[in-house]
Amino acid sequence: MKQVVILLFIILCFWSVITTFRAIFFLLTNKFNGSKLTWILISMIGFIGPILWITKGKKLISKIVNE
Repeated sequence: MKQVVILLFIILCFWSVITTFRAIFFLLTNKFNGSKLTWILISMIGFIGPILWITKGKKLISKIVNE
């Protein structure tokens, strides 16, 4: 059961990264009335969190599962 939860968290993190890249791509390619830089920075927040979790949190969870 723990492995399924870990796998779901990893899938969720990668999905967030993919969504962030899509958002940045659409912001850069489509006509947009707001500040593109502001929205790109907001989108990057959705990118940084999952990457940190994948690199740091995965190690912590695997350590807990192996105990």
